[in-house]
Amino acid sequence: MTRRRRSVLASTAALGTAALILVQGCVPIDGGEDAGPGPGAAASQESAPPAPRLTPDERVALQQALNEVVTQGSSGAVAELVETGPSGSDSWNGVAGVADRATGEPVDPEARFRIASLSKPFAATVLLQLVGEGEATLDDTVEDHLPGLLVGGDRVTLRMLLSHSSGVYSYSRAMPDVLDARDRVWAPEELVALANERGPVFEPGSRTAYSNTNYVLVAMVIEKITGAPYTRAVQDRVIDRLGLTGTSVPAGTAMPQPVLRAYLPVSQGPGGATAPTDITEFDPSRWYGTAQIVSTVSDVNRFYSALLDGEVLDGEMLAEMLTVRGLDGSGYGYGLGPRQYRLSCDVQVWMHSGHIPGYRTWTVHSETRHLTLFQARYSEDPDPPAWTLIETALCPETGVDGALQSPEEVPGAPDASPDHGTPGA
Repeated sequence: MTRRRRSVLASTAALGTAALILVQGCVPIDGGEDAGPGPGAAASQESAPPAPRLTPDERVALQQALNEVVTQGSSGAVAELVETGPSGSDSWNGVAGVADRATGEPVDPEARFRIASLSKPFAATVLLQLVGEGEATLDDTVEDHLPGLLVGGDRVTLRMLLSHSSGVYSYSRAMPDVLDARDRVWAPEELVALANERGPVFEPGSRTAYSNTNYVLVAMVIEKITGAPYTRAVQDRVIDRLGLTGTSVPAGTAMPQPVLRAYLPVSQGPGGATAPTDITEFDPSRWYGTAQIVSTVSDVNRFYSALLDGEVLDGEMLAEMLTVRGLDGSGYGYGLGPRQYRLSCDVQVWMHSGHIPGYRTWTVHSETRHLTLFQARYSEDPDPPAWTLIETALCPETGVDGALQSPEEVPGAPDASPDHGTPGA
């Protein structure tokens, strides 16, 4: 059976007609019981490219880079790199640090994790599916679907929401500290109201700037179109469809097991030293549509690989998603969900990152390599060790020597903030 794989790193002009690579097994010629494979089969076998293989040196370098992620401010970390090719795939799974600082429990490779803003492309996928089915258009306005909700909603389109070009204020900048409101349940309308109180930050469509409010609105539009909870649409259309058994959208404070616990540095009094405080359990409604999903590194890799391969969106909608609409100040090119970036080794990737209290997440994908990294990170400082791992994984020709080393070289998080209430990228 043939399998379609789209080249997602081609120029945006060619996205709508991405090349198809057909992978065919060699079929023996039926020539009787004494007959061996014919010359055509032999030639096919000889010409078949070897299956991808990560070298022992690469595996050592990857684990060393992951260890450094923990050394430089994370209590635990887990990562998966998958290399794919027409003749198969190979993978590396790594863990470092501990899952629980109190017990010293080791990190499970299938640890559950709040994936933060890696959740956004899940929402984008569902909305683009609905657009492809004729339930909406990308030029529909927020006012068309959610009348009276957003100030200036008649000038903000669904395309602007997905591409962070709406100009809508990011509500998360105005949220109270999560430590002061762990169990508070937020209605999505309350989150939009926080943005309305502060008004737009630029003319809709004039530029790009990351805003979590965009994806609150995306989730609300999905609910309005489907007549069901946003979480049900993600479950049915993405999670169940791809068999992501380690992925869920929990409604309460509890986390599925096994879990990589999260910590924040909290002052122990006026002028006192800080100590790690467990922040694993809290109500996720404060990140409705933007950062609610819990998953594993293998499931996130599976989702992004399937997304970029065209398994969950048709060709037209995938082309829309992967058309870059301008760069922000940190060098990210915004599609409708994922973002495009060029690494120091000149490899172009599709990626997303995330940051909520206690957790930092990354997923980065070239044409043949797929990396997802989860960190239980309690430091708010720049994170060059994570970028070193990313470039070790995605830049095999240069490896660590070509990786980012100093905080000044680390691309800025589009919505990072030291405030505990603010999710980042």
